Amino acid sequence: MASSAISCCSPLLWNAISLNHRRRPPPLSSWAKPVVVRAQVNSGSGRSKPESSEQKWVAKGLITESLPNGMFWVRLENGDVVLGYISGKIRRNSIRMLAGDKVKIEVSRYDSTRGRIVYRIGNKDS
Repeated sequence: MASSAISCCSPLLWNAISLNHRRRPPPLSSWAKPVVVRAQVNSGSGRSKPESSEQKWVAKGLITESLPNGMFWVRLENGDVVLGYISGKIRRNSIRMLAGDKVKIEVSRYDSTRGRIVYRIGNKDS
């Protein structure tokens, strides 16, 4: 008997039944408003950096050679030579750098041959 009940329905009816459960939910009524949870706003910069992020060594150095695409060879105070690239804020503010400029560079502790130039030390800051 059950097999005859399944065979009596046309494929169009089954499509209508299967489409029925895919409808959007009804709009929320006035008594069931969603709860809005606001994230805690950091009073400092726009983005908050997690404390357990990758640790970097900050060192001072001297740009020895300029390379294409905002990359430079930087000689650190301890004598190491690092390939440095310009950080986004320096690029966005169009800060020009030349050979002979003093810079502050963040060197990753995982790859000590590359670093990100985060600050150009001017004559007044040195």
